[in-house]
Amino acid sequence: MVVVTRNGIVKKEDVTGIRSGYEYGNIALLYGIAEKTILPVLKEVFPYLYGRIINYVILMEIQPLPMKSIRYLYEKTYLSRISDESMSPASISGMLSSLPWDQSIRVMKRLTENGEYILMDSTAVFSRSENVPFLELGHNSKSVHIPQINIMMLFSATRTMPTFVRILQGSIRDVSAMSETIDMAGVEKCVIVADRGFFSADNIKALKKNHLSYIILLRRNSSLIPEPEHFMNVFLYDGKPVKYWKRENDVYMFEDPVLKSEEEKDYLIRIGENRRSRKQYDENEINFGKLYLLSDLNDEPERIYCMYKQREYVEYAFNVYKNDLEADRSYLRDNHMISTYMFLNLLSLYLHFQILNIIDRKYSVKDVLLILSRIKMYRMERNGIMSEIPKMARELVETLGIDLSMLCKN
Repeated sequence: MVVVTRNGIVKKEDVTGIRSGYEYGNIALLYGIAEKTILPVLKEVFPYLYGRIINYVILMEIQPLPMKSIRYLYEKTYLSRISDESMSPASISGMLSSLPWDQSIRVMKRLTENGEYILMDSTAVFSRSENVPFLELGHNSKSVHIPQINIMMLFSATRTMPTFVRILQGSIRDVSAMSETIDMAGVEKCVIVADRGFFSADNIKALKKNHLSYIILLRRNSSLIPEPEHFMNVFLYDGKPVKYWKRENDVYMFEDPVLKSEEEKDYLIRIGENRRSRKQYDENEINFGKLYLLSDLNDEPERIYCMYKQREYVEYAFNVYKNDLEADRSYLRDNHMISTYMFLNLLSLYLHFQILNIIDRKYSVKDVLLILSRIKMYRMERNGIMSEIPKMARELVETLGIDLSMLCKN
């Protein structure tokens, strides 16, 4: 047996002392981020359970697994060398049952910084499970009539970071619940960001009654859209030019020339295939590439556009929730466990976005964690020895500023 380490090849007589190897680089990254962000808060709020909590949060970020499988991942990573927490299904289930919800709220409130803009959105998770009391028939934009849970999330527009989550019965999806969630989180500046399915006169009236700001996408045939004149100016978003018009009647109007070209091309192809008519083309041409946003905020158009576009990150976070909840629904037998489960997954997402905000688009977060997992720590009879660091992993260590010696000091 030969092990390649940072100091070269380990001698044969030393190899016999190697007992096992552990994933190390991915743990060093996530634990290092946690120590600067969520871990101090967890130690303060949950002084007796913070170790198990942070293990669970880190492991779920590496690979979302059902509770019954988490301990096997735990035993593969260096977490099992620096922690003596039990990560059995029973211990994790007990943790979900025992965390007081008011303490979870304290942690989430600490994730929000005073004065920053917070976006709010909601989604529905569907399930036919008979174990989850939160599940109820409710209204949703997809007109799906099966039991659902509603998830409300607060998201920092300033830092591109999820900060708060609340789970509600499937039948509850109104503006008053949004207002209660914002009050619960102690947020100063919150903006409800919603797609075109949320718009209605009643909802706008309710938002104003509850003093909630909003950015809502309008349908392209909405009567609220003003007649376009000459555009005011252009800004760059994600490297692409975006035209904008003067705000009229609370409506911000934007045009993406690249999207306009793509939509026109698609329409012309459909005309060629006899799926659209010339008359339909003439009626819709003015809307190609256009985005119409209704908002009570009187702000720079670029800022309004960027806040709405950040909804894509919220949707991304929602998708993670939906996939993970489906994997573990058989273990979540009461409303408190579901709320705690979502709280812990929010913390995993918090670490996820910490990484996402500092890597370039060459890698995804999953790519980063997979590449770093190739940095191993081998357990010797007396101490540990680190493996050779592959080139791609070395580049990430430098880019992300990972302290590979940090965990060895614990």
